[in-house]
Amino acid sequence: MNALNEYINFERNNIINFSKEILSTYYDEELFSKLLDVYIKIRYYNYDNNNSDTIDKVILEALTGELKKLIVKDDKETNKKLKEMYLVFYYVLMFDGVIRTTDKKLVSSINKFRKELFDENDMLFKEKIENMIASVKSKRKQYMNLFKSNDFEVKGKSTSVSNVFDLKLKHKIDFPKIYSEYAIERVYNTGNISEDKLKVLYYLTCSIIIKNVNRCIYDNYYLVEFAPSLFDNKDKLASTLDIVDNDIFKDKVYFKIDYKDYGKYTSNVKDMIKLGYKFILKCEDEDLKDDSFIISSMFDYILVNKDSTYLSDGNKNIICIK
Repeated sequence: MNALNEYINFERNNIINFSKEILSTYYDEELFSKLLDVYIKIRYYNYDNNNSDTIDKVILEALTGELKKLIVKDDKETNKKLKEMYLVFYYVLMFDGVIRTTDKKLVSSINKFRKELFDENDMLFKEKIENMIASVKSKRKQYMNLFKSNDFEVKGKSTSVSNVFDLKLKHKIDFPKIYSEYAIERVYNTGNISEDKLKVLYYLTCSIIIKNVNRCIYDNYYLVEFAPSLFDNKDKLASTLDIVDNDIFKDKVYFKIDYKDYGKYTSNVKDMIKLGYKFILKCEDEDLKDDSFIISSMFDYILVNKDSTYLSDGNKNIICIK
């Protein structure tokens, strides 16, 4: 399952059902879909958000631009629908948690909008919309609970860059005392187990990203492990990447790869970069002596040890885990 794609589809359907309920006969599937595409791109993918305005203002400005494109000359009926569908996104922003408000205020605002739209007082509508909002909130909680695990958790560490964090998968499994901690870690971090645990790590990383997006946090980035041995097994690599084949993940997450492994799998890494994935190169100081300029131009960041002499050079691309 691709967690981020599934979640965005889930929220997309929530917005469609919510808007249909409000708009009734003013809802047009094809036209609404075009406005919703603009909304999704900014709200969830943070596309085209290059200014200092709040996210709600950026969304409304983009929707205004799309509305102008969709207006049909001398077609009053279509333009009326477009106008009302555009206006309903103000309530979508509240329903979707972009504009903070209470359920009571949201329902009251929607009810007033409906009365003006249809010039009537639908006694059942208020109850319907209240139940819909409560149901979606419950389903959101249920969805996030799917990521909870009794056996694993993700621990984050800060790096020398304030909004970049290193994520590690930790097990919560009680092993028999006859096994030493060294033996457990050796098995846990090598071979097929090392590859398979990445799927768990990536799922849980997706849940962190979803929580951030829900709170309109778009500027946190994460470093995660990657098993270069996956390059030797195309089917396993494909099934692992299927979990994270989403532009949000690709934008927010860096796969860590050792300098020596990059040398061995350079073409494979470059192929993944072409697909939009990001890598961060883990280097010892000796690795950077000859190739530092070339390497720096290929990667957003180079990851070094805390005691690396390169950290004091003022190169913002070179970072460490604290």
